[in-house]
Amino acid sequence: MENTTIIEFHHVKKKYDDDIVLDDVTFEMERGKFYTLLGPSGCGKTTILRLIAGFTEATSGEIFLDGKKVNTIPANKRKVNTVFQDYALFPHLNVFENIAFGLRMKKMKQAQIEVKVKEALQFVNLAGYENREIEQMSGGQRQRVAIARAIVNEPDVILLDEPLSALDLKLRTQMQYELRELQKRLGITFVFVTHDQEEALAMSDEIFVINEGKIQQSGTPIDIYDEPINRFVADFIGESNIVQGKMIQDFLVSFVGQTFNCVDQGMKPNEAVEIVIRPEDLEITPTEKGKLKVEIQSVLFRGVHYEINAIDDAGNNWLIHTTKKVIIGEKIGLSFTAESIHVMRHDETEEEFDKRLGAYMEGESNA
Repeated sequence: MENTTIIEFHHVKKKYDDDIVLDDVTFEMERGKFYTLLGPSGCGKTTILRLIAGFTEATSGEIFLDGKKVNTIPANKRKVNTVFQDYALFPHLNVFENIAFGLRMKKMKQAQIEVKVKEALQFVNLAGYENREIEQMSGGQRQRVAIARAIVNEPDVILLDEPLSALDLKLRTQMQYELRELQKRLGITFVFVTHDQEEALAMSDEIFVINEGKIQQSGTPIDIYDEPINRFVADFIGESNIVQGKMIQDFLVSFVGQTFNCVDQGMKPNEAVEIVIRPEDLEITPTEKGKLKVEIQSVLFRGVHYEINAIDDAGNNWLIHTTKKVIIGEKIGLSFTAESIHVMRHDETEEEFDKRLGAYMEGESNA
């Protein structure tokens, strides 16, 4: 029976001199999924990629590929290929020879190379470009050449280190769709590194949010967006309104001087918590119908919605995304549902969070 787990990190630490880049990182990745390592610059996401590829060694801990420990196995002996940020294509070789390079290193016969390169070019929609020089290719085409060079070696895992960062916005969006569809067709595990949260949400089966060498939270894009574990994740994934509050009891929370029904449970009575409400979950109402009353401070038109900054009587700032037009200085009401309120505990571990969330989901299924 084929092992469904393709990559495993067990208590992996990476240090450079006295600088801890990864701190006791443990996770598993399944075969055939699209994973994204998401976080700010210097958080450790590229180091994880380099450890998987074999470009650097862990200071401590164990790394497994397809059930085999690979800590000391060199990069060229791992069934892993990397697409770098600058694509690392050879400018003196044409498209065919760039893709064929790894196969020639394996001393494969010319007839086999020609078949494999042709198949790879068809897969990335570049059939007929075999003799084109690299300098004649656009940014999106160069990326496809780099991907073709990776897939022609039939790896178990393809690693992508911010490969879209050099592209303009329209091409970047197009390549997001193309990469996702390519991964689905190949059925190969993709591990994608980015600091762009919209990119991560659009492309991933699962996201690992990383900060300061630790995985803060992992899960599907919807899980992480709707149920952030802490302030860092809530702030980094999308935009959030975060205020201080108190968990009165299960399903009842207070903030901004009022008490509201919510869907969270499993906390201590009167425990200090943080409250997250996403900007798109705030509905503008007349002041007398709102759960909160605020005054408009600024309005920006974002194309598909207005981005509004408002302030309540207690001095809390509120970010609102709406299609309704309002006027600076106007007083409005804000309404929201119990499901829109997300309660975060201070310093809760992902294990504790998952246990609480599981209890809530079980309660929902039994309801």
